Amino acid sequence: MRLLALGDQFTQHNDSLARLRPAYGASRGHASAQFLVSACLEAVQAIEDQPMYASIALTEATVRIKQLAVLTGQAVRHLAEAKTLLGNPTSEAEPPSRGGEVEHQILLARELTALAPAAAVESASAVAAEIHRRRPATPVAAEGLTPAERTALHATARGHVVIGRRQGHDYVHSRDSSVHIDTLRALEGRGFLAIEPAGAPPAFHGGPPHDRVRLTLSGALSVATFLGHGPHTPVRATPTARPARAAAAPARAR
Repeated sequence: MRLLALGDQFTQHNDSLARLRPAYGASRGHASAQFLVSACLEAVQAIEDQPMYASIALTEATVRIKQLAVLTGQAVRHLAEAKTLLGNPTSEAEPPSRGGEVEHQILLARELTALAPAAAVESASAVAAEIHRRRPATPVAAEGLTPAERTALHATARGHVVIGRRQGHDYVHSRDSSVHIDTLRALEGRGFLAIEPAGAPPAFHGGPPHDRVRLTLSGALSVATFLGHGPHTPVRATPTARPARAAAAPARAR
C-alpha cells in the first residue's frame, strides 16, 4: 500500500507541474518534490524492514525506489532554480528570456519524475510477488473484479488513465488503449475510482484539461489483493538522470 500511495503522490505532483502556471508550479512543485524524496526513502526503509531474505526481486525493487529518490532530488534542484529566477527582481538590462528559462527548469523537473508512478507500482508488484512466493496462499478473487476491471485499476495506479471530452462524449486516454469508459464508470460506482475534474494536463497546448482518474482507498486495497499474482506489462527501467549519448556508428570501410 505504501508504494501504491507513492505512485499516486507522484501522479499528483506531475499533474501539478504540468497544469499550474510557472510561478505556482515552481513553488508548489518544489515543496512537493522535497516531500517525495522523503517518501521514497521511507518506502525503501519499509521494504528493507520486511522480514524476508533480500532476494534479487526485493533488491531491484529497493534500488528502483532509491533511483526515484535521486531523480526527484535533482528535480528539487531544478525547481529551486526556477523559484530563484522568479524571486529575483528583473531589470531593463536583463534579457527577456527569464520566463523561458523558468519554464525550461520546470520541464526538466517534470521529465525526471515522469515515469515515477509506473516505477513505484512496478516495485510494489515485485514486493507483492515475493511475498506471495514465500507465503503461499489461496489466490484472492480481488472482490469479483473482471479482467477488464483489474486492467483498469492497474493502469490507474500507474497514472496512465485520464478522461477527456470530444463532441459532448467522454472518452478514455490510457497508455495502451485497453481501458474503456464503461469499465471506469462501473468501478467509480463501486467506489474503487475517483475522478478529479480538470486534474490532468490537456493533450495539447491550449487545449482543455483532462479529468484525472485515481484510486480510492478501496481501489488501492483491491489492487493490493491481486498485485503480484498475474503478469503485467513491465515498465522500462528507471532512466538515469543524465542518459549517455549513443555512440556514433563506425565509418563504413572504403
